[in-house]
Amino acid sequence: MIVQETRIKTSSGHKAVSRHVLSGQKNEAIRVILGNDYLLKDWIKEARRENIRYGLRHIAFNPAEPMTDEQLASFAKRICAELSADPGRMTLVIHQKDGRTHGHLLLPEWQDDHVLSSRFSWQRLEKIARLEEIRLGHALVPGRHDNAIAKALRAEGHHDAADRIAALAPQDGAARPVAAYTSQARRMTERQDFDLPTARREILSFWQASGNDLTAFRQLLTTKNWRMRSGDRTDGRRDTHIIETRDGMLIGSFTRLTKVRMKEFRLLLEKETTIHAATDLRPVARRLKRSDLRRQQRASATQAEQDLLWAEPSLLSEQQRQRLSERAQAEVKAIQKRLPSIGSPLHPEKFSEGFQIYLKDWKQEMQAARAVLNARHPLEKRYGPESPLDIQTHCILQMMQDGWKKLRHANHAVLQARKELDDLEAQQWVFWRQRKISEAEKRLQQALAQLAEILRYVVEFILYHLGLSSRKPAPLQIPVPMEQEMSRQHYLENRQELLQTLLSEKTRRDWIKNRCREAEQQRASLIDEWHNERQPEKDRAEAHIAALLDVARPPKALPDTVGNTIQDLKKKGRLRQSLDAMAAFNKKDATAPASHRPNSSRSIDRHHTPEP
Repeated sequence: MIVQETRIKTSSGHKAVSRHVLSGQKNEAIRVILGNDYLLKDWIKEARRENIRYGLRHIAFNPAEPMTDEQLASFAKRICAELSADPGRMTLVIHQKDGRTHGHLLLPEWQDDHVLSSRFSWQRLEKIARLEEIRLGHALVPGRHDNAIAKALRAEGHHDAADRIAALAPQDGAARPVAAYTSQARRMTERQDFDLPTARREILSFWQASGNDLTAFRQLLTTKNWRMRSGDRTDGRRDTHIIETRDGMLIGSFTRLTKVRMKEFRLLLEKETTIHAATDLRPVARRLKRSDLRRQQRASATQAEQDLLWAEPSLLSEQQRQRLSERAQAEVKAIQKRLPSIGSPLHPEKFSEGFQIYLKDWKQEMQAARAVLNARHPLEKRYGPESPLDIQTHCILQMMQDGWKKLRHANHAVLQARKELDDLEAQQWVFWRQRKISEAEKRLQQALAQLAEILRYVVEFILYHLGLSSRKPAPLQIPVPMEQEMSRQHYLENRQELLQTLLSEKTRRDWIKNRCREAEQQRASLIDEWHNERQPEKDRAEAHIAALLDVARPPKALPDTVGNTIQDLKKKGRLRQSLDAMAAFNKKDATAPASHRPNSSRSIDRHHTPEP
C-alpha cells in the first residue's frame, strides 16, 4: 500500500482539492463515505480564524491488492488515531479507477484544541501501511523508511512485524525506493493533456533497451521528440540531468525516472565524455589546413597586385601590364554596375520630352491590350477556381446549419399541430369541441405556412449562392403574414417531395451535390460562351501587342532606313506613326519570297512586358 500526504495551505483554499476528490472526472465511480464540501470550507475558515498556515491534510492511500470500502474506512480510522485526529471530523472518499479502488482522507489541521500532528508523519504513515498489509495478509511494499519503521516497531514490542519489515530494506547501501514524480508534477502534466505515467514507462523501457548507453538512450528519446539535458541546479547535485519535451515541459529527473543511482550516472557521463573526446579529428584538421592555405594564397596574390600599383611602369613586364589592365577594366565594370544606365527606363527623366511621351503612350497601349487578354468573366471572379463537389456540398451544409435546424423544428411543429387536430376530431360529445377544432386548424395553418416559408428561403438561398438563380432570396417572415399563408401552403403542397429530401441528412447531401454539379456545368458553359464571343477582340489585342513589341525592339533584319525612321518618330513622341511604319514594312515584306523575309515573329508573354 502506498500512502501519500499533502498539506493544503490556508491561503490556497479548499476548492482545488474538493474538485479533485469529490468530482474527479477520470474516475469510474466516486463514493463519499463521510463528509462533504461544506465541511472542507468550514475547516479552512477555522484555520484562518486560528491563524494557522495549513488548513487541511490530504492523505491518499492506494492498496496494491483489492480492499473493500469497509477495510479502507477502517484504515482511515487508524490514520486518525496515529495522527491524534478526531475520526468524527474527517472526509473520506473512495475512488474507483480501472476496476480498482483507492481512498482519499481529508482532515482539518485544527482539531478544536490542538494542531494535527505532523512530526515524522511520512514514516508513521508508512508504518501504518506496513502493519495493515501484515494484518490483511497482503504482500509488503518496500518503502524509503523501512529501517526506521522496524526500529520503532521493536520499541513498541512488535518484533515479528519489525523483522519482516527490516527484511525489505536494501542491503549494502543500495538506493532506497524513490517516487518517479510528485503528485504536484502529475497534476500539472494532466492539466496540459500529458500522460506522465505512460511517459515514465516509455522512458524506463528506453533505458533498458539502450543497454546502459547514454548515446543510444538520447537517440531513443528523439523518437518521441524528447531530450535530456543538464539541470539548472548549482548545488552539490549539479550533475543532475532532466528529461523534457521539445516545448520545454519537464517530465522528470533521469535518475528518478530510470532508478539509476547518481554515483553510477556520473560514471556513465564520464564514459560518454571520453568517447566523444576520442573522436578522430584528423579530417577536421586537414580541412582547416587547406582552408588556411587558400587564404594565404589569396592574400599573397592581392599583395602582389598592390605592389604592382606602386612600381615604376618602365620596370614592369608585358604580363604585369596586362594584369594591371585587366584589373582596371574589372573595377570599371564593377563601378558601372552600381551606377544607373544612361538610357534606363527606371530614370525616364533623362530621356527627351518627345521620347517620354512615346514611352507613356506605349505603356498605356500595352496595359490596355493585356487587360483584354487577361479579362475574366464575373462568375470566374465570384466563384474562383473549381473545387471538388464534396467540398462545395460540405461548405453549403455548414453554412446552412441554422436553416436545417429551423426546418426540422418547423416540420416537428406541423406534425404536432396535425396530431392535436386529429385527437380533437376523434373526440365525441365534448363541450366546446368545435371551437377547439377551429383553433387547432388555425395553428396547423400557421405551422404549415411557417414551414413553407423556411423551405422557400433555404431553397432560394442555395440556388442563389450556387448561381442557379439571379434573384436574391427575400428575408424570412416569421410569423408569416395572414395574407400570404394560403400562397405559402400552396407552395408547400407542390414541394412535399423536396421537403422530405431536405429533412433527411443523406438525401439532403445528394440533392445539394446535384445542384452544385448543375451550377458548375452552367457556369462553365456561360464562361466558355463568353470567351468565345471575345475571341476576335483577343486576337486583335495579341496582334497589337506583337506590333508594340516590334516597335520597342525592332528585329535585327529591319533595314537601317526603316529603323532610323521609327527611331526618329519615337523621339518625337509619335507612337501611332511608328506603328504604321512598322505595319507598312511588314505588309511589304509579306509579299516578298519566303526565303527573303526577315524573322520578326515574337512570342507574347501575357504576364511580362519588356521595357520599350
